[in-house]
Amino acid sequence: MVNRYRTACLVILGAISAASLTSCGNPKEVSFKSGGMTQTFAEGKDAIPKDFALPIYPGATTSGSVSAGGEDQEQSQFLMLSSNDPMDKISQFYQDQLKDKGWEIDKVDTGPKLVSIDAHKDKLQANAELAEDSDSDKTTVSLQVSRISDNPKDDSETAAENFKPDKVTPPTD
Repeated sequence: MVNRYRTACLVILGAISAASLTSCGNPKEVSFKSGGMTQTFAEGKDAIPKDFALPIYPGATTSGSVSAGGEDQEQSQFLMLSSNDPMDKISQFYQDQLKDKGWEIDKVDTGPKLVSIDAHKDKLQANAELAEDSDSDKTTVSLQVSRISDNPKDDSETAAENFKPDKVTPPTD
């Protein structure tokens, strides 16, 4: 649940950053440190992280990426692609490639215009989500890879340690 929440946050941050980069016309990447983690947002064809663990669909166009990581913390990478190929062809590519590269596929959910493939390998978790856009005849490919830290922090303990009552969140005792 926490991993899905963090992924959702990365997606939202990535979308905002990609929009910001697009509006500036700057195809470079932006990095910043926050909470002991370095976060990097990139846009365009050069946005594929150098150490990205998942295969890139041949001929796909790269939209952007988001990476976050820090010492002894979870590390995540998110990459957005698009292709003119049909969703079922791209889905088969990822299922075959993941198996060939030693990933174990945990689940494949298929809907009318959406396919989600969950997999794991060693300490990595991955998701490939494919969405068909009937207006543009394109398939959007969202790839996410996370490395689970050896020393995960319990967010509830950290939150309790750092809790300071105020007008919005008064003490509960």
